[in-house]
Amino acid sequence: MDNFGKKEQIWHEPKELKNPFSKLGGTLDRLILLETVWNNVLGSRAKYWVLDAVKEGTVYVKVNVMTARHELKLKEKEIIKELNKNFEKPWIKRISVI
Repeated sequence: MDNFGKKEQIWHEPKELKNPFSKLGGTLDRLILLETVWNNVLGSRAKYWVLDAVKEGTVYVKVNVMTARHELKLKEKEIIKELNKNFEKPWIKRISVI
């Protein structure tokens, strides 16, 4: 920690991403796959539900149209199930609309 009590930022080298035991590399692979899977699972609806962020199993989505917001909330469990089928271990727990 520095003098101001802030946690020191940890920098990673590109070679770490190639290490199969690197947590960072696995996380990046999962995020890249999520974007592809998101578009494939949602098809034309993906233009209304835009991925914004992911944190601790929650996918944060920006919604362009109010009716799309309601549809997303109604189909959340079904979408999560379909998304998780594409990963070795299910990791998506919820979808939050921002």
